[in-house]
Amino acid sequence: MSLGGLCTDTVISCNDLTPCASDNTTCTTPNTVCVNNTRYITYKSTIGCDSTVFGTVGAWIRFLSPAGTIIPTFAPNSWSCRTPAPGWYNGFYPLSTGSTIKGTVCYNWSGDACIWSNSIGITNCNTFYVFRLTDPPYCSLRYCAA
Repeated sequence: MSLGGLCTDTVISCNDLTPCASDNTTCTTPNTVCVNNTRYITYKSTIGCDSTVFGTVGAWIRFLSPAGTIIPTFAPNSWSCRTPAPGWYNGFYPLSTGSTIKGTVCYNWSGDACIWSNSIGITNCNTFYVFRLTDPPYCSLRYCAA
């Protein structure tokens, strides 16, 4: 399945991300797939950092097990997915296949579920979602998956 270059099933390393085109909605190559289990909300270990992973333009990412398949819609506890400030999606997922929406990821820290935030894109690819993720504003902020 291919919807504007976003919804193919190419599997590549999380460290080899594909940047999005300048329109911030389409990719020049298929989306990246992240299978890194350290993004799963129950993973606890040393600190991970996303502040230089996705770039300022962003990269389209598809999460697969064991990482999880979506960004959770609830605030994970601090120190989930290798970070003191785990990222979660504060919104609703698009319902129509092929539709892309803008949304907000919040970061939970020290009792404040949305102390920091940034924008993301989400595309419904019928049986899965892809996410346009950009670098969070600080190193200790990290996108989680569930």
